[in-house]
Amino acid sequence: MAYAIMRINKCKMGAVGRLEKHHEREKEKYKSNPDIDLSQSHNNFHLKTPTGSYRSMILQRIEEVGCKVRKDSVVMQDSICTASPEFFEGKSLQDISVFFRMAYRFYEKTFGEDNILSAVVHLDEKSPHMHVCFVPITKDGRLSSKSIIGGPAGLVKLQDLFYEHMVYHFPDIKRGIPKRISHREHLPTYLFKNADVLMLHYEEIAQAINDIGLIKSKEKKAQAIELISRYAPEMARMKEQIKSVNGYVDRLHRDIGEQKDVSRYWKGKTEELEEAVKERDGKIDELRAKQAKLQKQIELLPPGLLEELEEKERERRKAINAQKRKGMGGIAR
Repeated sequence: MAYAIMRINKCKMGAVGRLEKHHEREKEKYKSNPDIDLSQSHNNFHLKTPTGSYRSMILQRIEEVGCKVRKDSVVMQDSICTASPEFFEGKSLQDISVFFRMAYRFYEKTFGEDNILSAVVHLDEKSPHMHVCFVPITKDGRLSSKSIIGGPAGLVKLQDLFYEHMVYHFPDIKRGIPKRISHREHLPTYLFKNADVLMLHYEEIAQAINDIGLIKSKEKKAQAIELISRYAPEMARMKEQIKSVNGYVDRLHRDIGEQKDVSRYWKGKTEELEEAVKERDGKIDELRAKQAKLQKQIELLPPGLLEELEEKERERRKAINAQKRKGMGGIAR
């Protein structure tokens, strides 16, 4: 079962350059993402090619519209859209291109073509996907991520609309579960592998570090340093990885609050549906009551009288309609 996937993250100016380097493949190496195969990057293609750096395009667009900007303003929305991997299995490059072109139409219609900085399809990773970056400018000329996206609950609504747009063209695709609800944010497995390697030799490393400070023998100190040097790359990576884990935990804490917003959204939506069902059921009960009341009266009629009256009424209506048609014919002449 294949799912449509669309996510959007807000970006302040400080993050714009880093994202541009990743999306536009401006780096020679991507240590943070070992899944990128640069030998296949020539297959990537744009549905909208940036005319300059993301930063310069953002500033130009803001100037064109005349938006008010604060230091902490969200100046760009970074969106990724794709489908679950099984959707792309066996599909040609042309089929994949059609999928993303249809998806791009949603972004044009929803966020405005003039606000889109770049739309690039990546085929050099495990699963095809498209990055779309746009400036969150409203129709009345305000720079407002809140108005464009509407927070977590608003993003869920946008994902509903994206699914409705895509399923029209690809009937087999399903609505994915929102990330805020499914909790699909995982720590990369290599973080655990690196920690496992160091923990396996923890006692050995700890003793060597202790020896460097206490041992007076140059020979033993050299041996301790040599042992530590064997694990130096893993230990150096660990420092950076701790930042990643801490960042993940911070995001998780933020998500808890945002998930409450989403829960309130779904609760409100459910309450609306329940209210609509209750109103409909009330009307149905009212109709049934009227029908039952009328049926009792009909049953009081003598046998055959209802059919006789029905036939007479049909004939009367036919005569009236024929007279009307005759009158209209006379006007036409």
